Amino acid sequence: MAKDIRSHLEEQQLQGYEWVVYDTDTPVYNQYDLLLFRDSFEAEEEAKQYQQLLNWHMSVPIGDFIYQLKELEKNQLEPSLANRSDQLESTPEINNEDMEGRVNRAKQLWENWDHQEKQIETLAGITTDRNSLVYKYNFLSKGLYRLSSPREDERLFMHAIKTVTAKLQKQLYPNPLLRMLHRLKVMMVDRPAHLALFNRNKMENLQALHVQLKSVGLQHFVDNLPNKLDYESPMIELKSMSALDSDNRIEVNLNLEKSGLGHYEFNGYDVALLNENGGKTNFTFSAESKITLTEAVNLLQGRPVYKNCESVDGSPSQRWIKIDRSQENGTSAKLLVYPPTYDFDLKQALLENGIKLEFYNIANDSIRRGLEAGNRVEFQINGNGRYSITADPSGRKVDFFDADRKTMTIASLKKIIHPVRQSHRSKETNIIQQKEAQQDNQMKIVR
Repeated sequence: MAKDIRSHLEEQQLQGYEWVVYDTDTPVYNQYDLLLFRDSFEAEEEAKQYQQLLNWHMSVPIGDFIYQLKELEKNQLEPSLANRSDQLESTPEINNEDMEGRVNRAKQLWENWDHQEKQIETLAGITTDRNSLVYKYNFLSKGLYRLSSPREDERLFMHAIKTVTAKLQKQLYPNPLLRMLHRLKVMMVDRPAHLALFNRNKMENLQALHVQLKSVGLQHFVDNLPNKLDYESPMIELKSMSALDSDNRIEVNLNLEKSGLGHYEFNGYDVALLNENGGKTNFTFSAESKITLTEAVNLLQGRPVYKNCESVDGSPSQRWIKIDRSQENGTSAKLLVYPPTYDFDLKQALLENGIKLEFYNIANDSIRRGLEAGNRVEFQINGNGRYSITADPSGRKVDFFDADRKTMTIASLKKIIHPVRQSHRSKETNIIQQKEAQQDNQMKIVR
């Protein structure tokens, strides 16, 4: 890196450039972090323009800067001379860290302004009055405050934005004395106040998102959240992939929207079930639905969920919910919410089936709770096969299945039960497990 910058400066020196201006408070990453001038007066004036605006800038002869870079190269090649660079005053710091894969915040800041400017032009046309200039200056300047520690890939755009704000500042404060007073205000009041508010909002927002995501079973996104939120992008999408079982995978896309300074709002998430044949079933759940990831998987697999909801008047109520795909040709699937007065009593349905089968354990609370959660509950009849049961509120009934997931009638299941009961009179149904997506244990998150 130092060699590349030195080569560039040597070429510019041959073109007549004799002075360099650079930011002494942040590392020099590439040639775009340097301003070149042909005489000392221009260089010193430019340094003065910058030094009170954001960070301290220094003007030095280009020959001295090239010498410092040569010394830095020598120290990198000869470890025994590593301490020599510490003795040089204002030696530029070269940073070689690679931050690929992260959003370029400076570029995003400029794109945000470009979007704002187009909206203003649509509403009011192209305006160059003082209020418009102040708005642009404040928008970009506050963005620069937040980019006090830019990465290498952000330096070029940051340099361009600094140039724009410097020109705007001259337009807004043509009087040198007023401009200097403004810079002092920026340095002493505006910038610290903005960063304090920004950092406080960020902390509060991260805590709120942590609670929200954990409440819907998306806690596996939380640990990496601070590194994913750049606080400049208007929308953030986070993805994860996990194994549901040997044949199926779960893909989750989490959606966050910027809603203020240092604040992102959780809008909801999209869940897709992918099978081994490439088939895909997906649905988007809003944050307001408060559907957990476990419930989302059960709904996508076609099983309803009995969930606490809020009525129109704000009172709590429990309702059956399912994904309605009956009109998917031409219209998207919808989340069907049954009214709280819907005539389906799961406990009564289980009891009636228990009486018909003469298997009363089928009506116990553990099975009912499993069905209300949207699970497929498996049970075994004293070692004789493996069966399962699901709830069907639309038909006001429960359904039974054999080991191959084929529907069984009450009569066929009763024929299997009775021979077993004759030889095991004291024994009844043994509950094996409730089939559901256990994200904490089964998920292997791939980011």
